[in-house]
Amino acid sequence: LSIFLISILVIISAYIMELFFNYPPCRLCQYQRIPYFILIILSIVAYATKPKVIFYYLAGLSILTNLSISSFHSLVERKIISYDSGCTSKINEFDNIDELRNFLETVPITKCDEISFAILGLSLANINVIISILLISITFNILFKNEKKI
Repeated sequence: LSIFLISILVIISAYIMELFFNYPPCRLCQYQRIPYFILIILSIVAYATKPKVIFYYLAGLSILTNLSISSFHSLVERKIISYDSGCTSKINEFDNIDELRNFLETVPITKCDEISFAILGLSLANINVIISILLISITFNILFKNEKKI
């Protein structure tokens, strides 16, 4: 239940930020939403079925995937690693005006390597890392503590 509620809260928060506060997600932000949707679906299926142990393993895999994406995104935002996918800044990398025009027509509005919103110095990707660690802790705690009850 806690995994379901946290996942719902994260998705609702992401869409509120996007739709009401005009913070469109970058490509990596969009990728980070996918594991939460998977967790919501898994939670619903797990609620209706038994045994639940498979749910916790699949949830753990989904959370670890999200942890990987959000950690990678955090490193890209902090310019520790580069990510050249068309969603990073390419200032002064054009030989002529046509290259610049083509780039501007195809590039996403929000850049993956720029922090558009921060809370206490933490970007949303950083906060997602923290949430993922919390979720994986909950999942593994349930798995290892109550494995025989599941």
